[in-house]
Amino acid sequence: MPWFRRNNNSPNPDEVKLSQALQKTFRQYSAETEMQMQKDREALDSGRLPDAAVTRIKKTVAQELPWMSTLDIPDLYLADEIRMTPLVQVTGSCFYRPASDVNGRIYLDSNYDAANLVHAYYRAKNDAIDRMLQEASLAEAHAVVDAVFRFTREESVVECSVIGTAVRFEGIRPPKTALISPLSGEEFYKLLMVGWIPVNYCLGYHWHCMPVGYRTRSIGSAWNFQNQELTSVTERFSQTRHYAIQQMVSDARGGPRVDGFVGVSVRTEIEETELRIYAGYGGGFSGFGLMGNGVTIDGTFYPYGAEGVAEVPAYNLEFFATGAGVAKIGTGRLTKRDVSAYLSALN
Repeated sequence: MPWFRRNNNSPNPDEVKLSQALQKTFRQYSAETEMQMQKDREALDSGRLPDAAVTRIKKTVAQELPWMSTLDIPDLYLADEIRMTPLVQVTGSCFYRPASDVNGRIYLDSNYDAANLVHAYYRAKNDAIDRMLQEASLAEAHAVVDAVFRFTREESVVECSVIGTAVRFEGIRPPKTALISPLSGEEFYKLLMVGWIPVNYCLGYHWHCMPVGYRTRSIGSAWNFQNQELTSVTERFSQTRHYAIQQMVSDARGGPRVDGFVGVSVRTEIEETELRIYAGYGGGFSGFGLMGNGVTIDGTFYPYGAEGVAEVPAYNLEFFATGAGVAKIGTGRLTKRDVSAYLSALN
């Protein structure tokens, strides 16, 4: 058996006995059979949950397994105050790859927006949420609270994972689709105290590549010793932010009514890069011109190389925002009747 030793001496007999005892005590990892993995893939492709997830939810709700929760102790106390019972920990994840070339470079549209990448973020989020909500529906939950989302991108693969706690309100019929709250249990409680209810999780995302010419490059040059704003970059970044916020509003319209966003977090990134523009490719912004043997950008001419490609300096502009969509459904502290009427209207 594999065993780590600090030296080449024979293992201590007591260590060997401990190792044998641990093997009997701890569950060994065993990979799924190829048949089961194929069954799981077919389930995901058809929008269903894998068998293991269904079994876990059903056994936990039936109290054959102990429930787990992302709620901390103060959250659990406040949940009891409003007769909200934690049922089971629910999860969802999705890895999605946008269209790219053989080198992993993501394609841009005619406006130099990474539309495929933007689509990948929303597809990953929506699929992860859908899988989490399927688990919540199995538990007949009213909501998923304290939902923690994680987005990552490794080269051309986007990942969204979410984990939260499915909960049920005492004496109220569950809706067809559970509400989602990325807020903590305490924040959920405080919103209910002032007539608001969290309903979903919303994403605002946009990614744009901005080719630049000499005029913009010269401002950022090491030989420019003046304080000067990169006005063209500022303007284009403002457009990127505007599109992302529009996407966030559109994302909110895909579910229950949203009156506003709370707990909004924003992440931005601007990085220098190089853009490959192929002969015959047209830009969608003013200041971009095409000639037979190259492309003119911001007054600067970039010739096509032997392969019909112009190497153009550029800035990648990325705007990423998330928040909790909330709805005003009452005045003052919400009663059981208020919550029940709102959930019934969603069915």
